[in-house]
Amino acid sequence: MTIQLYDLTCCDQRIYFSPFCWRTRMALIHKGLAFESIPWHFTDKDKIAQTGEGRVPVIIDNGRWIHDSWRIAEYLDTTYPDRPALMPDAAARATAKFVDGWCVSAVFPTLRPVCVEPVFRIVAGKDKAYFRESREKMLGRTLESLSTDPAAERKAVVAALKPFEDMLSVAPFFGGDAPSYADYVLFGTLMWPYTVCEGSVLEPGSRTA
Repeated sequence: MTIQLYDLTCCDQRIYFSPFCWRTRMALIHKGLAFESIPWHFTDKDKIAQTGEGRVPVIIDNGRWIHDSWRIAEYLDTTYPDRPALMPDAAARATAKFVDGWCVSAVFPTLRPVCVEPVFRIVAGKDKAYFRESREKMLGRTLESLSTDPAAERKAVVAALKPFEDMLSVAPFFGGDAPSYADYVLFGTLMWPYTVCEGSVLEPGSRTA
């Protein structure tokens, strides 16, 4: 049975921009599992009420609802051990945890000034009031005041990615010659600016590009 993936979209339902949903999308592709993307908007919380979370990604697999990108990755490896593993051993799991933690603590804070206001411009009309109110409350400032020096903000993104640049200088992927979940964590993070921003936030020739 095809897995259903609730994936965050905007006014153009061909565009998916959530970094965490991209992690799950790539995890499903890595496992070679058939899935159907269900476009989901910020104010569609009733559609995933069964999870009790109100956030995506969410998958439904054979009647089971699983939410949170990390929990989904663990579920996929446990439920489909005959498919390519996302985290094949303790080292891969530890690497993925480090990449996840660094993205949350160091990379996302540099991306917010670059990405949040552009997201507001593309979200569906029914989501605009919710997005503005929730993000301005969370960040303590207006959306329009988030970005004040685009050049400096892009330099901050590059600096935050430096540990990953160093890691990828010795191998094409975090685990060596083949991608694992750690790579999809970083990939998902960088798909956020790629899908919502005009121009690249990365330096030409960057290993994380």
